[in-house]
Amino acid sequence: MLKRYSPFGAKVATVAMAAALALLSVPGYGSDKTPSKKTSKKSKELVWPLPPEQPRLRFITEIHGTEDVEPSKKQSGLERLSGVHRKEFKPYFNKPFGVAVDSKGRIFVTDNGQAMAFVFDREHHQVSYIGVGGPPKLMTPMGIHADAKDRIWIADAEAKKVFALDSQLTLRAAIGKQDEMINPVAIATDLSRNRLYVVDSQQHCVLVYDSETGQFLTKFGKRGSEDGEFNFPTDVAVGVDGRVYIADAMNRRVQIFDTDYKFIDKFGQEGLRWGQFRKPKSLALDEYQNIYVVDSDFCNFQIFDQKKQLLMFLGEFGDGPGQFEVPQQIRIGGENMVYVVDQMNQRVQIFKLLNGTPE
Repeated sequence: MLKRYSPFGAKVATVAMAAALALLSVPGYGSDKTPSKKTSKKSKELVWPLPPEQPRLRFITEIHGTEDVEPSKKQSGLERLSGVHRKEFKPYFNKPFGVAVDSKGRIFVTDNGQAMAFVFDREHHQVSYIGVGGPPKLMTPMGIHADAKDRIWIADAEAKKVFALDSQLTLRAAIGKQDEMINPVAIATDLSRNRLYVVDSQQHCVLVYDSETGQFLTKFGKRGSEDGEFNFPTDVAVGVDGRVYIADAMNRRVQIFDTDYKFIDKFGQEGLRWGQFRKPKSLALDEYQNIYVVDSDFCNFQIFDQKKQLLMFLGEFGDGPGQFEVPQQIRIGGENMVYVVDQMNQRVQIFKLLNGTPE
């Protein structure tokens, strides 16, 4: 696991929001002045925390849209024939929400402000699109997920469905019968058990489907604050052991369930200290099963180990590297690359976990 890191020693603020937000600044990164994007892009190595502490996370880059991956590309004849007309949408993010990464390193970003999803292939400097010029017709795409077979799953809150695409981005299924989903916002899969988990925020529950057939199996959770109950859940992740982790946003906590969907554990509560939450919107697990939790109100993400101990956090309000304004979904790809949707800054920030070997 990551070694425990406390950037402020024993000093903890509890008295005021301003003090709390100051404490929730990027470790080792000054918060008195926001760096310009021009300056930040010239930074050769920006890490958290700074020496003499051992660096744990390094800023890699940020993506705002097509030109960050595929600069100045002219539209191809194939794109014109397929109906992909770039005048129909802006080639940069409007209101990004979800992010996913497949085994090929392709980055998928939903933009519910433009009813579409971007597909970035940074290795080949290529960009394609989902929901533009062909099915599926997206309305309000939210969470997006790439499973171990490189199938892409998109939760569409307005369509009240989850769309399944194969690795070639061809639509294969639209899951969700009438009145089955009200507000699907996030998805995760457990292919060892053929399970698809869909978080329905307005139903305050998690819907469970067969990931191969799309058949509805069961659901768990209801509105409330007791163990196993939810108050506007917003995200789901699955551990290597099949445990299901839920971001229970308005209960300001993360809940953990076993493979039979029975409550087994929780952590977090409302507050201004480290390890507490205001609005935990998204979560993800790295290969060491450390738990990353995005808090959209604190403009940061916190990292916990399996003992629920806080290891470190990164983030503050701003538009520089490691700063956020209303961060949304977080996902972790190959080589422990960390992807965070920074919604109001209209970008995705990419970090790399360093020296994350088990103790």
